[in-house]
Amino acid sequence: MDISSSLTKDSENELSSEEQENVFISKQIQAKNRKKKKSGGFQSMGLSYPVYKAILHKGYKVPTPIQRKAIPLIMDGNDVVGMARTGSGKTAAFLVPMLEKLKVHSAKVGARAIILSPSRELASQTRKVCSELAKYMDLRSCVFVGGDSLEDQFEMFSSNPDIIIATPGRLLHLIVEMELELKTVEYVVFDEADRLFEMGFSVQLHEILNRLPQSRQTMLFSATLPKTLVDFAKAGLQEPTLVRLDADSKISSDLEMAFFPVKQVDKEAALLYLLHELIKLPVNSNPLVTEDSITSKKNKNFKGNKNSTKKTGHQTIIFVSTKHHVEYVSSLLKLFGYQISYIYGSLDQTARKNHLYNFRTGQTDILVVTDIAARGIDIPIIEYVINYDFVDSSKIFVHRVGRTARAGKRGWAYSLITPEEFPYLLDLQLFLGRRLLIGSNATITPDYTSDITFGSFPPNSFDLYAEWVKGKLGGSNDLQSLYEVAKNGFKLFCKSRTSAAPESYKRAKEIIDKENYNDVHPLFASQIDVGERNRLNFINTISNFRPQETIFEVGSRGNKKASIASNVMKQRRESATKIIDAHRFSKHSTIDTGSINNSNIINSDESTTIDGNKKRKIDDITKKSKKQKKDHFRDDQYFISHYQKDANTEKGYAVSKGMSFAEESSRAVMNTQDDEIINVNRKKGLRWDNGKKKFTRGDGIGSDNKKYIKTESGAKIPATYKSGRFNDWQQHNKFKIPRVGEYELPSQKSNRRRFKHNKIMKPKPLDPFAIDYEKKKRKFLKKSKNGDDVTEIPLKSQHNSKANNNELKTVDQIHKQRKLKERKKEKNARPSRNKKISTKS
Repeated sequence: MDISSSLTKDSENELSSEEQENVFISKQIQAKNRKKKKSGGFQSMGLSYPVYKAILHKGYKVPTPIQRKAIPLIMDGNDVVGMARTGSGKTAAFLVPMLEKLKVHSAKVGARAIILSPSRELASQTRKVCSELAKYMDLRSCVFVGGDSLEDQFEMFSSNPDIIIATPGRLLHLIVEMELELKTVEYVVFDEADRLFEMGFSVQLHEILNRLPQSRQTMLFSATLPKTLVDFAKAGLQEPTLVRLDADSKISSDLEMAFFPVKQVDKEAALLYLLHELIKLPVNSNPLVTEDSITSKKNKNFKGNKNSTKKTGHQTIIFVSTKHHVEYVSSLLKLFGYQISYIYGSLDQTARKNHLYNFRTGQTDILVVTDIAARGIDIPIIEYVINYDFVDSSKIFVHRVGRTARAGKRGWAYSLITPEEFPYLLDLQLFLGRRLLIGSNATITPDYTSDITFGSFPPNSFDLYAEWVKGKLGGSNDLQSLYEVAKNGFKLFCKSRTSAAPESYKRAKEIIDKENYNDVHPLFASQIDVGERNRLNFINTISNFRPQETIFEVGSRGNKKASIASNVMKQRRESATKIIDAHRFSKHSTIDTGSINNSNIINSDESTTIDGNKKRKIDDITKKSKKQKKDHFRDDQYFISHYQKDANTEKGYAVSKGMSFAEESSRAVMNTQDDEIINVNRKKGLRWDNGKKKFTRGDGIGSDNKKYIKTESGAKIPATYKSGRFNDWQQHNKFKIPRVGEYELPSQKSNRRRFKHNKIMKPKPLDPFAIDYEKKKRKFLKKSKNGDDVTEIPLKSQHNSKANNNELKTVDQIHKQRKLKERKKEKNARPSRNKKISTKS
């Protein structure tokens, strides 16, 4: 018996005749809308006219590969897991079929689609694209992110949105606070799914997924997804279809990359050299205009800079490790004369919006961020990406450099590599499957789009910048304190970051010991003449010089001048010579043959396709000579390795990968329950906390013993999620939102206009008879720029402000007015104190 067929028949029988008729009509319309099956455009997908018109209005003519593959599958009702490189149109790939499925606004209360994003900026960007694609439809969409007012979000929920775009934390907060039901949800999207499932959202995702219906359609999209979907089992996928494109290329073919070795203390000077000498970023001193300062067109008094939105062509994004580095690097670059925007996780939401707005409009040239802006944010004007602190994960590098070279445009990615970060670069080489070129070699012409070019800056190139940084640190206490905080934060970051592969550490030591490790990068080869190159070779010869005699043997040549110490060293040298020679021979043989052969083994498994069918293999240092014989017994034609063909790629895409020692040790701990009940009860009692200097309950494990509440699924969440603010908002506004499944109220309108105080008035005229009139007059005249008279009449409002006042009073206002009236009556009825009351007899 076919169980699946019986289940489908039962589900079809459960549908009412009206629903079956609607499904039949929608399928017929979709089939009618298809023009040509062989056509590769949007017209062959059977889209409705409003969606198709919005797509054309946005400028999309031909669907991208991920859109061509994913949209028909999603429209057929399948669960889809989509992977494509950054900038390939994944957002439209799940928004277009979602709008096609929802079609019109539903009068029944309840959201029908949920899109979860890992960051606030990505959620806001998705909302913007959704509004543009739903331009000719009456669908309502709202974005809910942390940092915004809960009362405003309660009001947005009261408009009965069809599409919810949110971050998991704020969405769960609203669900618990408002006691929302998600039984009407038909469409769920996990944008940047791998980041969501590894970011610590396990409790929020588990609770949200537990409230969703089983009949929902689930989509997972990201630029880095593994083949195995075991890590996403909790998403509730049902027979998903995996659409995995660009798995070989991983990054854009228009992206050019360069890697520079630096010391940790020289990073600031190297960054300034890159910005000023290589990128040639001009110093700008124009005033900034925030998003809130730009009012509507009706405000004629606003005088903004007409050139404030002009793109400079040098837009650069700098990635650092911690928020302390964001503050330090931003302050340093501001002192140098650049206009800076910066974003990090704990920054105020309004400030984040303003900084991102300034960078989008071209008012600032540099955006300093942590990895919070590495995913999803689409800023087409970015031309340069600088990795101030290198990544500890290859897929984070893919997302970082994916901010540039988007939509067919070219871009550059520069990375500063310390010796401690060099093993991560070798991990990245295996992940990308590209050739590693060290230094400027005259025989090899580097291809910056397909090679990993590694080389140092020209000698003494950023000495002036290093002196400038040193002077600023010594002359500014604020900058010095920011530097110390960033330095301490980087120490903690190094302890918490994941470790590279053990083989990469071994290869890194071998490559660093080679003479060409400090060779100049090919980008700066034209700046070095023959004399400078001879000087560099002479310096390398001196640095690699090793004396043949020790300090005990100096001046004691011959048997007559031999001392006791020299005789001891002579005997020691005779006994240890064989061991030293054997070690040197094995070391050189490993560097010359072993590491190259190992890389060739990896290349044979993970060769990348370049220019059609032509394949290029990786060499760690130089290309292997054709005359060199094979020193291993493997025949690539018949040998089957016990490693997977793309093992390194899948290792880089993995959601849970190499952890730090603290995380690994915490997972290895095995907790056993106490045998006696006394010890169990003792943990619940009072204990003295030395840090807080008071008694606390519990064993101290957790976040300061916060109170938790249990949800319907049994998960524990902070008690602040249920604070009662929604009930207070309902009582204050005398408004009650209908339950899910009920019909919305006639008064509910979408996209209610939010009125702001934009009335501009001059100061009130001063009273010339006031005691401090002269003092106030001097104060206002000093503040005024042109010395205008401050006793002018205020500007009259263009519109009558009384027309917008609500004449209906609330119960509280009426009650307050009655109390005031009674007090006045009692006060007026009192007898006068001075007047004597005479009584007539």
